[in-house]
Amino acid sequence: MLKEYIEEIKKFDLETVIIIAYSTFILLFGIYFRRVHLFYPKQVFLDRLIFLGIVYAVSPFLLFFIFKYKPKDFGINLGHVKKWIKETLVFYLIMVAILILAFKFTNLRHVYPLYRRAARGMDYFLIYQLIKLFHMFSWEFFFRGFMLFSLEKKLGRTSILIQTIPFALMHYRKPQLEAYGSIFAGIFLGILGLRARSFLPCALLHFFVALTADLLGIIF
Repeated sequence: MLKEYIEEIKKFDLETVIIIAYSTFILLFGIYFRRVHLFYPKQVFLDRLIFLGIVYAVSPFLLFFIFKYKPKDFGINLGHVKKWIKETLVFYLIMVAILILAFKFTNLRHVYPLYRRAARGMDYFLIYQLIKLFHMFSWEFFFRGFMLFSLEKKLGRTSILIQTIPFALMHYRKPQLEAYGSIFAGIFLGILGLRARSFLPCALLHFFVALTADLLGIIF
């Protein structure tokens, strides 16, 4: 029986197995990680954002060297700039309209900004946004760079759906409306990334939507 299971495992593409298993390990590490007291010892939330941002940004490069990827294999390039600038702007305007309605009619206005001190003054707000910018770029690099593009080589556009599942599940601590919405966001960001041949528009769109949510949380 064990021999049969081993034979079944051998039928999988080794590179695909390693990418999915490794990605899952990193994301589980992020869930169980608590604090390191390295950057903002007295601000656990900010400290966590920075540390996990480093993890998401650096961890993919282990496989980068193992499988001898090129930067473009992870979506690390400008891609089709003229195409994605227009599409990113359109998606952003749509999201702004959705956010305004959500903040007006749901409890999201009591949730954002997640770092509550950001609402107390411009200095806190700017520090938070700079840290979040780094975290968002790292986050999007992990999902719409590393996972999306490396899996696309073997699985084609199915990679969009695969990276959407853990992306949505990582929103389990967020408000339900946002968590459910992340399913559609993961799919659209995946499509945007492949059309652009870059993770950059995904990172920019995600950050500016999050920034807008923080501003609306302060305004409302």
